[in-house]
Amino acid sequence: MSNGGQQLLTFLGPVGSLTHAAVESLSQPWPGPVAPKSSVVDVIFSVESGEAAAGVVPLETSIEGDVTSTVDELIFRSSLCFINEVVVVPVSYVVAGVGGNRWGDVRHVVTTAAALAQCRRFIETADVSVQLVGDVSEAAQVVTSDNSSETAALTTAMSAHMASLTVLRSSVEDHSGVATRMGLLSRQVSRPTGHDETSVVITPIGDRTGVLADILRCFSERGIALTAISSRPLKTRLGEYCFLLTARSHIADAVFQAALRDTAELSAEIKLLGSFPSQASADPVRVDEAAPPGSVDAAGLQPWIESVLEPRRLGL
Repeated sequence: MSNGGQQLLTFLGPVGSLTHAAVESLSQPWPGPVAPKSSVVDVIFSVESGEAAAGVVPLETSIEGDVTSTVDELIFRSSLCFINEVVVVPVSYVVAGVGGNRWGDVRHVVTTAAALAQCRRFIETADVSVQLVGDVSEAAQVVTSDNSSETAALTTAMSAHMASLTVLRSSVEDHSGVATRMGLLSRQVSRPTGHDETSVVITPIGDRTGVLADILRCFSERGIALTAISSRPLKTRLGEYCFLLTARSHIADAVFQAALRDTAELSAEIKLLGSFPSQASADPVRVDEAAPPGSVDAAGLQPWIESVLEPRRLGL
């Protein structure tokens, strides 16, 4: 880890945010000062400029997928930041009010758009008005300042605790098991642990049929498992994309390097986003439990195709 920035670590604030919780959950306690920044751009710039030795930013949520503000900054504007560690932060929301409050007295809830989206069923069944603010910590502070028995915050337990609020209802989110992956950024690449993952950006040059299949074959033929793949528009012309791949390997591994060389020879450019210890779930979700409504398995595929091609479905 760099000694720049007097071992300062920055994170997407404010204090009490989910990203702050990730700082508290790093594999090793941070040895220096910790400070919030107001945006992902500010966190990344603090690391690239040497103001900070490291920074923590959100990478992915289990509800929305890639956090595009972070991913795009790392892909298109940053060249000196690498993901060194990934921390999975469970996302659970509570309703919290000033001491002595009861949930039955609450008529006004202060929260964020993200929290509201994940607790919509709970809020819809409650007879309350909703005020949106920018961050869950801000929601807790608004309630503290208001000091009313009729006002509560839909926030995180950490934010409620830091604002000295009393939890009135817990685990009010619509879906259990929601989590956010946070990334620890540094100007240096982490050392191999033997159980690592690596994220790279692959940008095909030109347009030809089968380029993605050829790229994936470079990894599959070497037995390198891909744990995630997504695409981002190149922001040049409509229909031009780069691919974000995460593989079970480390950039120092010779077999992985060979796969990257073969990929580059397919007329593609490669950018490293980082290597980090794997955070594989010990209790993975089965695909058939998570598939979107209307999905079919192999046995039901042909009957489904025939049903959707019926004249009445085609409007004929």
